[in-house]
Amino acid sequence: MKLNLKKFVAAAVLLMGMAPSAFAGGVQVDNKSLTDILIEKGVITKEEAMKVSKADNGKLKFEALFFLNTYSQKADTTTGGTTTSTKTAGLAVDRAYFTGKYFFDDNWMMRITLDAGNDQSLTGKKQNVFLKAAYVEGKLAGDAAVLRLGQSHTPWIDYEQGLWKHRYVAQVMTDVYKFDDSFDLGVGLKGKLADGLVQYFVTETNGSGYSTATRTNAVDLNSRIGIYPVDGLTLDFQFRDGHRGTKTTVNSVTTAGVKSTLMQAMVTYGTKDWRIGGNYINNRDKADSTSTTNLHHGGYVSSGFNFNTLAAGDKLTSTAYGVWAWAKIPGTKFGGFGRYENMTRQNTVAATGLKSIKEKSNRYLAGLEYNVIKGVDFSLVFDQTKLTARGGTVGNERKDTRYGVYSQIAF
Repeated sequence: MKLNLKKFVAAAVLLMGMAPSAFAGGVQVDNKSLTDILIEKGVITKEEAMKVSKADNGKLKFEALFFLNTYSQKADTTTGGTTTSTKTAGLAVDRAYFTGKYFFDDNWMMRITLDAGNDQSLTGKKQNVFLKAAYVEGKLAGDAAVLRLGQSHTPWIDYEQGLWKHRYVAQVMTDVYKFDDSFDLGVGLKGKLADGLVQYFVTETNGSGYSTATRTNAVDLNSRIGIYPVDGLTLDFQFRDGHRGTKTTVNSVTTAGVKSTLMQAMVTYGTKDWRIGGNYINNRDKADSTSTTNLHHGGYVSSGFNFNTLAAGDKLTSTAYGVWAWAKIPGTKFGGFGRYENMTRQNTVAATGLKSIKEKSNRYLAGLEYNVIKGVDFSLVFDQTKLTARGGTVGNERKDTRYGVYSQIAF
């Protein structure tokens, strides 16, 4: 009998557990396992690999992502004609994610993500680890209908971040101004129709977001539909409606909460080397009961839009628009990016019917990016936001200025 030495060695490697198979359950920390490479080189076939492994079709992958940012920040707050300044500088681990994904087969998978965030508003320890994602996903009708169940992405924020590509420097508008949460608990259905011409994602969630993760006595609708008529062009629309976890019944006492309705439209165009985009947002809050908690519009950095108390019946209307772009410099590892955002808020007092003076915010951001190697990016950034008529009072202002070196590291 002739001994095939190559296949003998390959089989021994598999049996000893030294190479987690792409076809067998195991830990895969890169896109390819040793078994994949052996198959590609023709040393063994897929069928032989499965016979040796004697396992199912599962695959386990790990991912990590860090935002390591060094910057100087100055906040100037003017109240009643007096300006006070706060300055900070140094390094911050603004975000650290660790993700595990297990693929049961080509149709079903599960994911868990831990999120370590830096929150200077906390008392005591400023860094906490949250459970960001814990969901199962399965194809019910191929790519046309995909089920999500658990703590998962909401339809908009993660999608726009994928187009913006600079989350480590700046969140997208619905996230930074707290019109929406990036992850929430609930059930969703997403899919692609008409050969990818139309994509949709619809969810019913608790509405409180992943960091709070509370159940109340109401659920929120959150949805996005996208149309892609030509290569590179995206047209997307969002509709969100619910109470953001503010409607509760505790010990037979009902709090009606604040009803929020969000509508957003976005158009972008680009390639793998550049993209330009524009957003328009309209968000309406109606206080069904007196609320002292402003869950919806946190303002950039810690500037805080100051309509923090809404009496029952009060309405708060926010409108915002933004334009953004990024591009790689051909033939180099460098690129550039920028954003401009404008937001206006106005409160209508139910008791009098009067409208408050409008708060206005303008944000300017620009950066130069350097891609060291795949998975390591550095950016030199200038970021400034100015808020006028803070709290609906003429002359009250807030200006936040940041500049520094931002980085993301991922595998």
